[in-house]
This record gives sequence, C-alpha cells and structure tokens, in this order.
Amino acid sequence: YYHRLPSYESIMEWYRGTGLRPYLEALSSADKSLFENEVFEKVKQRYSLQSNDEIIFKFPRLFFTITKQN
Repeated sequence: YYHRLPSYESIMEWYRGTGLRPYLEALSSADKSLFENEVFEKVKQRYSLQSNDEIIFKFPRLFFTITKQN
C-alpha cells in the first residue's frame, strides 16, 4: 500500500524502526552514521516530491491465509 509522508526524513524514520534495525544494531556509531547517510541519499534518488511537497511511499505487503487440511 502507499503512505503519504511529509519528508525524506520521515521515510528514514520508518526504515530505522523496521528494515534497517538489524543493520544499524550491528554497526558502530561512526559506521551507523555513514550507512544512514548512504541510505538517505538513495531514498532521495528513489522517491520524488509531489506537487504538494509530500512523498508517496510505496510499502509492499504480503498477506496470506493458511487452512488446516483434515
């Protein structure tokens, strides 16, 4: 689904709490800062600002159902 986010920093905040967490936990403070800066630059390249200065952030989700067979 899609989120309307107000800034690139908002995307980074989202990523810090989800997909980046294991990587950030494994890095030293200095390396963490360098890594976040690299990711931030990629985020700015990947997502463009809309005319209202918001960013449409695509967040893929996978839903499935399991049933038990007798």
